[in-house]
Amino acid sequence: GLVPGSVTLIGGEPGIGKSTLLLQAAGAMALSGLKVLYVSAEESKPQVKLRAERLGMLSPHLWLVSDTALDHVLSHLDGVRPDVMVVDSIQTMHDPRLSSAPGSVSQVRECTHRLVVEAKKQNIAVVLVGHVTKDGSLAGPRVLEHLVDTVLAFEGDRSHALRLLRASKHRYGATNELGLFEMSDQGLAGVP
Repeated sequence: GLVPGSVTLIGGEPGIGKSTLLLQAAGAMALSGLKVLYVSAEESKPQVKLRAERLGMLSPHLWLVSDTALDHVLSHLDGVRPDVMVVDSIQTMHDPRLSSAPGSVSQVRECTHRLVVEAKKQNIAVVLVGHVTKDGSLAGPRVLEHLVDTVLAFEGDRSHALRLLRASKHRYGATNELGLFEMSDQGLAGVP
């Protein structure tokens, strides 16, 4: 499971199902009574709400914010005081104090660093979505992998239903386990 105060980075190609997987996980945690803040920096609130309705994941404990400014996200974090926060995606977040564009090495590194500090300070689990490049490596600086506690890869072929979730780094456990999921119009389902 997610460890309070930890930061997990999940990477995968665009369209592979990272947002669906994390919205299902966030919704399930919220339905179990945990308070979850889902920050959508790529999709609008109505888009995410429609997906959550389709997946059956609406809950009064699931808070949704659509914003890309790090300071605004941190204000929401302080206001909601969640147990878990999902940021989808780290490449679209920006710190207005930096002059570089969102997605640049300095923006991704600084936004991640500030979120790691908040996770530790507030003892909440944070999950960051990261995109991968065409060669399959995590977009952004390699130092990003050193800032977080866990690095997960969500892989598969968009023309097929099966998806794999594997850990390449995990401070709190093994990396030799594999999650297998099947994508359908009802979302992702675990395959035993």
